[in-house]
Amino acid sequence: MRTLVPLVLVLSAGCLLRTSEPPRFFRPESSAINEPADVDHGTAASAGVPVRLRSVEAGPFLRERIVWRTSAFEYGQYEQRRWRELPAVYVERALSAALLATPGVRLSDDLHASALHAEVVAFDEVLVPAHVASVGVEVSLHDGARRLLDGTFTADVPIVDDDPVSMARAMGHALDDVSSQVARSVAARLRIQSPEDNRPKHAPRRRSP
Repeated sequence: MRTLVPLVLVLSAGCLLRTSEPPRFFRPESSAINEPADVDHGTAASAGVPVRLRSVEAGPFLRERIVWRTSAFEYGQYEQRRWRELPAVYVERALSAALLATPGVRLSDDLHASALHAEVVAFDEVLVPAHVASVGVEVSLHDGARRLLDGTFTADVPIVDDDPVSMARAMGHALDDVSSQVARSVAARLRIQSPEDNRPKHAPRRRSP
């Protein structure tokens, strides 16, 4: 009888291991990263104020496993639901696409160009009180020692059901929203700081009577 109990436990453990579901991998349904805007790169390279997008960072919790959240204080990670790539990679691609599609801005590798730093602070499936996909990106824009922009941009998009595919779709829409917000704000700040915009405006000549 004593040898039977351990044998049953071993067999039960083996059954549990065999029935464990393999991980499922997802990617956000983002138009910015899946269907990039059609940009005339020849025109974009010669027009607009240059900006250099630095490598996007993310907290150690925002990795491959998808994060769920029930409050500002309780987080967790799904074991079987994972991103195909890291959230920071998705955000960097979406920001690049949004900046390329924004008039008045051109991406540049010039070390003298204004530098845009971004850190992913949320890429979460929020479960309560509302079921939403939440994306948050903290950005700062520097022109040398001057800080032109500093803030956190967020977007929450409702998730229609419990299907993880719906979550990935909503996360992509939230990512597009945040990326557009950042690109518009960067363009506005760069236009204000542009030397062309800071030139003194000549008063219009009066017509002779």
